[in-house]
Amino acid sequence: MESDSSYPSGVKKFSSNNPHVKISKEDDKLIINQPWGQEDGQISIPLNDTAAIEQLQHLLINPRFDALMHLDKNEAEFIFAFLDPKNERESGYVDRAFKFHFQGVAFECVFREPSKQLFLISKYYRRLPSGLEQTVPQLVAFRDCQRIKELPDQVKEFFQKRVPRCFFVKSSVPLKEIDWELFSTHLNLLMRYYDRKSPIIVVRPTEDIKERAVEPLRYVEGCFPAELSFKPTDNILLRLIEVARSSEPRFAFIYYYQVFEYAGFYFIDAKTKSSLTRLLRSPSFINCADERVSELLSVLTDAAQNEEGRIRRVIEEFCEPKILWKDIEQNKKFFCADLTFEGGFVVPKLISSDLTEEGWCEMWTPKLIDQVTKIRNCLVHAREKRESRVILPTRANDIKIWKYLPLVSRMAEQIVIHNDKP
Repeated sequence: MESDSSYPSGVKKFSSNNPHVKISKEDDKLIINQPWGQEDGQISIPLNDTAAIEQLQHLLINPRFDALMHLDKNEAEFIFAFLDPKNERESGYVDRAFKFHFQGVAFECVFREPSKQLFLISKYYRRLPSGLEQTVPQLVAFRDCQRIKELPDQVKEFFQKRVPRCFFVKSSVPLKEIDWELFSTHLNLLMRYYDRKSPIIVVRPTEDIKERAVEPLRYVEGCFPAELSFKPTDNILLRLIEVARSSEPRFAFIYYYQVFEYAGFYFIDAKTKSSLTRLLRSPSFINCADERVSELLSVLTDAAQNEEGRIRRVIEEFCEPKILWKDIEQNKKFFCADLTFEGGFVVPKLISSDLTEEGWCEMWTPKLIDQVTKIRNCLVHAREKRESRVILPTRANDIKIWKYLPLVSRMAEQIVIHNDKP
């Protein structure tokens, strides 16, 4: 907040309770930027609306939640929606009230009409252009309902059939002492267990993944080729790539690894293929001599190695280390450091800071394959088979996985492109 003794005491207290907001004055208005931590919204209150400004002093806004924390009432208000009491689904919770006991604390929970503070905030709330996911999108409806005379008839009809509701949680301990993320995740589990259609509390990430990730390498060959040629390939591999590209980081990593697994299952390397071809084309093979049978069994035994061995061989066969090096160089700082996940799982650094492309091509396997496999195992099994530590499903871990995806996706794409299985 700008240093200005003319700010009302309520504004100063609001700023103290919410250090993430940016407060200023523009013309005859009090401007509150980033009220929910993102740049997609702004609260613009006329300076002559002293009642609204004074209401601010009792409010705490946690950027993780679409909510207002009422410090004077010791009550959290999770912003919800307009509900139709005649709707079968919504009628089940439109006025629901219950008590939740958690960690020795009693919480009174109820769906009821929003507070006057929420209506004031929404009245002066403005949506700003932003490339980020929208925060508190519910405020638009609560703002519009206060200017219903200006709205089209269809929108008026929407509000006439519905009642405004927020979800209130009143605590027996001060709001600032509550771990709201821990509280919400546990309450969400129970609410959905006892009512599959129950609304739940959305816990919003504190940061956007893409903001923290280095821009991936755009052109693998410096520019887009003038001419391309590609024969039809395995449809399952194509579908796995498509799903991975549209998935959240944790699931994307697993889908890309499934490309390795699927291709490895059907993989026969060039040496094995050559040995089988030579053996089956031998004029004397028809005699099925003992030594020929033994030779055939030896070749088939080598081909039928364990799953990790087949995955390793398919990656070594189809992935080009010089191309992979380009993706590593794009985010070299990340790959030069140990990767420590929340939950304690640690992956040693992939490369040293002075490694060159030539050095990478000599050492990339099996180190890269082992590292990717360990991360995948920990994502799928919660604990990596040989480790007691985990990769927790947190936003911070998603960011680390996101940074790894350009490299893993390049490996999967190379396998699909170079795989000659129809």
